[in-house]
Amino acid sequence: MSRPTTPPKDRSPWAAPIVIIGAGVLIVVAAALAALLLFDDDTAPPPSSASSTASTSRTIVTSTVTDIATSTATVTTGRTVPTVPGTDWQGFPDGPRCNGSDDPAVMIGETARSRIVICQVGAQTGRLYYKGSADSRSVEIDHPRRTGDTFRVTNDGVTYVISPDALVISHGHETVADEPMLAHWLR
Repeated sequence: MSRPTTPPKDRSPWAAPIVIIGAGVLIVVAAALAALLLFDDDTAPPPSSASSTASTSRTIVTSTVTDIATSTATVTTGRTVPTVPGTDWQGFPDGPRCNGSDDPAVMIGETARSRIVICQVGAQTGRLYYKGSADSRSVEIDHPRRTGDTFRVTNDGVTYVISPDALVISHGHETVADEPMLAHWLR
């Protein structure tokens, strides 16, 4: 005995147009998101002044943008751009500056007297070194310790504590210098 077959149910006359409209909306949303991600105009506001102690950063997204009219390409790097005036991703162009060509700055600070850069050794997270300069003298010390947004490094009994607020240099229990930060950046 065979079962009687039932004819297929009629679909709503609106089913196909609704599916097409829904697919169109999804395509438009996907295109808008792709455009936002690929063509970010990098309009982060500049620091308010040179004496800012802001510790914000921006990251330039690695991308290639081709100008069809002139057939040229512009490539940007994936480096974090510090907010301390006159610096780049490795520190101060005229010093102090990270040593290796792939050593990024982790912290950059400037006081009225001193410039400080804490650098990371390549991509080796946790391998850091301190570089500082003041009064035409410079120092480089390995292995600063980081606690939150503060770094501490010691060399021959002299301790340097670098925070967003100040550079404090002490010898033993005596404070040798307490220099307020004019500008500070932390990655």
